[in-house]
Amino acid sequence: MVRLLAALLAVALYMIPSMAQSNEAELQLEHDSSVRIASWNDDETGILTAEGDGALHVWSAKDGERLLTFREGESTATHARWVLNATAILSAHESGEALLSDAADGAPIASWTLDGLPMALELNSGASAALVFTRNGDGAVLSLEDGELTRRFQAPMEISGAVWSADEKQARAWSEAGRIYAWDVANGDAFEYGLPHRSMLLGLDWSADETRLLAWFTNGAVQVYETDGRNVRGRAISGVRHRSFVKRAIWSADESMAMSWAGDDTVHIWSVDDGSSQRVYRHDDWVIGARWDDAEERVLSWSHIYLYLWQDDEFLRRFRHGNLVNGAVWNDDGTRILSWSWDGTARVWRV
Repeated sequence: MVRLLAALLAVALYMIPSMAQSNEAELQLEHDSSVRIASWNDDETGILTAEGDGALHVWSAKDGERLLTFREGESTATHARWVLNATAILSAHESGEALLSDAADGAPIASWTLDGLPMALELNSGASAALVFTRNGDGAVLSLEDGELTRRFQAPMEISGAVWSADEKQARAWSEAGRIYAWDVANGDAFEYGLPHRSMLLGLDWSADETRLLAWFTNGAVQVYETDGRNVRGRAISGVRHRSFVKRAIWSADESMAMSWAGDDTVHIWSVDDGSSQRVYRHDDWVIGARWDDAEERVLSWSHIYLYLWQDDEFLRRFRHGNLVNGAVWNDDGTRILSWSWDGTARVWRV
């Protein structure tokens, strides 16, 4: 009897994780190589994907039919997104080329060439222009309306990321050495400043009013600094410490909290005011990415081959790919998740 109870308990313990995960996607889009990028269009009727062999595809989000393939066998896309009300696709490629293509037939509309591997491709608020920067520090503002290159920038060293300022009057880039470079978009005037931190800088995110700066580093630190847009004011005012490199950090909608994830297998949600921990989600491998839903009631994270769904302190379920998950995104109403992977698929899951 004791042996029978032990066997039943073992079976129950084995079944619990299986019941908490789903391997059946609502939609599965098959590719010939790893899927690097994926996104829905504005009305979620189409899905754009970019894969490792250089091909870009447009799919029906209703039945998974492949509607268009272009750029086959060419330089792999580092960035790709729908633009101009989803009538066009803007992509950047390892060759340094940025390309605006017709979303209906893939025909080229405009192209630009920069020096180096693109590290950032950011749209302005009206989606009429894009800021692009390469690792070599070559940056530009691209007009999507007329195909013109309206402003060029050059950083004095390699950069690892770039963004628009909130008012879009500045272009900003940063280096792993902790230097921040800024240019006036109207006249090209430039200035730079640095962070008072000795570890390698991995990323930055400004608050909406641009008075605070969220920074994350290779030594596991995530820190909040006060800034006036031209300098950082002294030491960090708050932060947390992961046990390994930090992949990324983001603000909550009201910027009272931040969420960070790292190579220590955790997602950490913490108070920006004092760095106090609000919640920690633990994984079996280092966390590649995480997102809140629009209501900030649930967290989606991905680690190794799994996507994890959390709410408050509760683990809800997980979804499984056949290889490392590259990324994931919620749909607008939070009822579906689009994920993509090194297993050569993009998948839509119902939640």
